[in-house]
Amino acid sequence: MTFAFKLSRRLAQNVWVGAVAALAACAGDSTNPDLVARRVKTITIDPSSAGLAVSESRQFSARLYNARGVEVSGTVGWSSTAGTVAGVSSGGWVTGLTSGTATIHATADGVSASAAVIVSADGDSEPPPPPPPPPHAGFHVVPSGSSAGDGSAASPWDLATALSGAGGRVQPGDTVWLHGGTYRGNFRSTVKGTATAPVVVRGYPGERAIIDGASGSATASTWYVGGQYSVFWGFEITNSNPTRVFSTVGDRQNVIANYASHTKYINLVVHDGGVAFYNEANYVDVEITGCIIYNIGWQGGDRGHGHALYIKSNTGPVLARDNVMFNQFGYGVHVFSNPSSGQLNNIRLEGNVAFNNGTQATNSTASNILVGGDDYATGNVLVGNMTYSSPGVANRNVHVGYGTLKNGTVQLVDNYFAGGSTVLDVGYWSSVTATGNRITGTNVVVKLSDPGLPLSLFTGQTASVLPTVTKVVVRPSPHEVGRANVVVYNWSRLDAVTLDLSGIVAVGADYEIRNVQDLYGTPVAGGRYAGGSVTLPIRGVPPPVPIGMTSSRAPATGIDFNAYIVTSR
Repeated sequence: MTFAFKLSRRLAQNVWVGAVAALAACAGDSTNPDLVARRVKTITIDPSSAGLAVSESRQFSARLYNARGVEVSGTVGWSSTAGTVAGVSSGGWVTGLTSGTATIHATADGVSASAAVIVSADGDSEPPPPPPPPPHAGFHVVPSGSSAGDGSAASPWDLATALSGAGGRVQPGDTVWLHGGTYRGNFRSTVKGTATAPVVVRGYPGERAIIDGASGSATASTWYVGGQYSVFWGFEITNSNPTRVFSTVGDRQNVIANYASHTKYINLVVHDGGVAFYNEANYVDVEITGCIIYNIGWQGGDRGHGHALYIKSNTGPVLARDNVMFNQFGYGVHVFSNPSSGQLNNIRLEGNVAFNNGTQATNSTASNILVGGDDYATGNVLVGNMTYSSPGVANRNVHVGYGTLKNGTVQLVDNYFAGGSTVLDVGYWSSVTATGNRITGTNVVVKLSDPGLPLSLFTGQTASVLPTVTKVVVRPSPHEVGRANVVVYNWSRLDAVTLDLSGIVAVGADYEIRNVQDLYGTPVAGGRYAGGSVTLPIRGVPPPVPIGMTSSRAPATGIDFNAYIVTSR
């Protein structure tokens, strides 16, 4: 039997142009909104600086934004202040001609931006540091803020005021900046935007904003979202309550509860709460991307509870991609529903990393990924995901299908699953497509519960021995320039690997690489990026200790497996 698959990326239908903008204009713009939407206000150039050898060429690109920070289209003109040093074509190709310096300008609608270029005989001259970022527009929040403020940097709001919309002050297209510090309690977000101008709530660059739900209600979610077209980006949510053993399910409250359609959760750090992210089945066009989630859950008498992602969906789409999830009490990804509590339809898992989930509990049988429950599931896609279970972890690694319920369609494409008592357990589906996967382990590699599914589904995609060649994967962030996830399956136990960061980090930018298991410790590598490949030392680190425990029950991955985050500025 032959199973074919054409991967049709649906990302366009999930992407709001405004959600990826780093800035938003202040509220109260009285300009004609149609003109504002079209007019270029700012331009960014990538790279912002570069070093070139004589006769070397490099493509420069420009992105145009309107006054609300929404990306717009337009015609860009290119010019060089020193055409004999570096020339530039109408398409942005810059060529080094003679040694010296030049400034490259990109112009559209009378607005310009510049990039510095150094041309040398051998191209080894270090380019100048990138220019400082533009001022951040929008509203400002600090832990000691007040509802009596005006939301400016000089008179910031408290968080509850901002999330309620500040009496109508927060409008579609606005950004709310969370400054560093700890915000204690439960918070409810009702701000809402539009399809082209979402409201963005974002951690202020270079500052660590922490939401701590420990002092809030024991039954209310720490971060409840009820406003559509809203984006939450780049801050930390946790629960510092030290109690990790409960006799009643639900005593450790959920962290993020999504009860709105058209929402995005980008590059958040979530740890030590109950369920890290929960999506109710009625809400659609939901995206969770680039989040780092660990030590979630609690010990119950029956088993470990608390999952990184708990997703339901009656119609979809719901997209979870490029998240890194490890060392929960429960599951990493838990696409599951109890009887008559919602279906599991059109959920896409893409490029996620999940390892050693379920290992914090003394009696957990949780998997890194589960797709399937007691209600119907169809239209689900798992593509490019990477999982790992350390030697000795007896849990199933990936579980697709649950019980004997006959589901609809599921597609498994280009996934990399390694380790576990059973690497991949496949339940009952009317149609399973499997292509390009790598499924490897020393115990049961693939288990097909449905006798109607042929073993030929996974021909050429399984191995009962572990690989011997190290595998390195670099996945650029889909939303944040200069950021990427790195995964190293260090089968050959190397002391270091090389990473090509070109196209991710701008030449001349400062970058850091951090192990996700030591996220706030010393970077593993970093410095001023000169282009090309960099060296990543491979060192084992102890897993982070859950709040309220004296040690982690999760096994150390040592140098055998690690995940990293690359950031730059």
